[in-house]
Amino acid sequence: MAIDLRARWGALAVIAAVTFGACSASVGSSSAPAGAGGGNAPAASVAAPASAVDYSSVSPSTTIGKNDKAEVTGAGSTAIYPWLSAVAQIYQQQVAPGVAVNYQAIGSGGGIAQFQAKTVDFGASDIYLSDAQEQQIGVPVLNVPMIHWAAAMTYNLPGFTGEVRFSPATIAGIYLGKITNWNDPALAADNPGVKLPNLGITVAHRSDGSGTTMNFTSFLSDTSPAWKSTVGAGLSVNWPVGAGGKGSAGVTALVKQTPGAIGYVELSYALQNNLPVGLVKNAAGNFIKPTLASTTAAVAAAVPNAPADLRFLIVNPPASSPNAYPIGASTWVLLYKDYPASKATEVKAMIDFLWWAIHNGQSYAAQVDYSAMAPDLVTKVEAVLKSVTVGGQPVLP
Repeated sequence: MAIDLRARWGALAVIAAVTFGACSASVGSSSAPAGAGGGNAPAASVAAPASAVDYSSVSPSTTIGKNDKAEVTGAGSTAIYPWLSAVAQIYQQQVAPGVAVNYQAIGSGGGIAQFQAKTVDFGASDIYLSDAQEQQIGVPVLNVPMIHWAAAMTYNLPGFTGEVRFSPATIAGIYLGKITNWNDPALAADNPGVKLPNLGITVAHRSDGSGTTMNFTSFLSDTSPAWKSTVGAGLSVNWPVGAGGKGSAGVTALVKQTPGAIGYVELSYALQNNLPVGLVKNAAGNFIKPTLASTTAAVAAAVPNAPADLRFLIVNPPASSPNAYPIGASTWVLLYKDYPASKATEVKAMIDFLWWAIHNGQSYAAQVDYSAMAPDLVTKVEAVLKSVTVGGQPVLP
C-alpha cells in the first residue's frame, strides 16, 4: 500500500512535535504543532521531508514486539524525524498495532535535556553524550546509533542553475563573516569557469542546541585552524554572523525565502524543499555532492574504527576514501542501561521497536534520503540493545 506522507502531513512551517502510532487518532495532522515558528526563523512554507512511500517494500520479518501494548515517549533530534516517524508508522501498521511512539522533534539539545531530566523513555541526538553529560545523568546510559545522513550546504541563488562548489576554507570564511558576497575570489577559485552572482551572502544557522551544528562545527574545526581557534565545535556556538532558525525546518525556511542565503541542513530537508545542495571538498581533494552513496562511503570509513561505546563521528573522512562526502552525521538514540521495574511494559515495547528499526527499518532509509547502517555496525548495536535491563533483568533474550 502506497501512502503519500507529504499529503497527510502537509507543509509545516517548523517541525516541533509529532505523535505517531496507535494512540493518535489523527496522526501528523496538517495543523502546525505547538511551538511552530520559534527562534529567529521567519514564517515560510517548508515541506516536511517525507514523500510517497510503498510500505509493502519493508517486510516485517522481525516481529518480536507484535503483542506489545504501550506508549513510548521520546524527544530530541529533528534530523531523525523523517525516518523515525515513517518507520514507527510502518511498525504500528504491520507489526505491533498496540504500540504508539510519542516523539517530540525539538532538537538534540532539548532531547538531551529531557533525557537528563528522565522525563522521556529515550532521547535522540545527532551527537553522542559526552563523559560530562553522562556523569550528570548519574546512572549508566547507552548511545545507540540508528541512522546516518549528510549535512548539506544549501543555498538560494535566484536565476543560477549550476552547482556551487565549496572548499572547507571557503565555508569557514563565510561563517566567520570574512566572505560576504557570492562573487568573492575564494568562491571563484572553488568554481573555475562559473559566473556566480554579485549578491550578498546571508548566513543561516541553528538558533537551538543542535547535533547538526555539532557535526558541522566539528567539520570546520577539523579543517579550518581559524574556525577552531575562534569559534570551535559545539551543540551551540557563538556565531560571528548570521540569522538563526529553530530546528532544521527553521534554517530551511530562512534559506528558502532569502535570496543569497546559505545554510546547513539535513540532505532530506533540502531535497524535499527543492533547494540546491553544494559540493564540498573532501580530504582527498575531490568536490563531493551529498548523496546516499557518498554518505555511505563516509560511514564505511568510520565504522571499522568505531569504539565499543559507539561514540564516533563521520566528518572529514581520510583521503583514503576519495568518494566520501565530508560532512556526514549520525543520530543516536539515548537509553538508560537499566530501567525501573515500573517501566517494564514501555521498555519492552521500546526495545522491541528499536530492534525492528535496526533491521527492517533500515530498508526504508533510502526512501527519505538517509543512509542505512553498515552491517558491521548493526551487529554492534544488537549487542548494545541486548544489554538493556529492567530491574536488572535483560529485556531481550
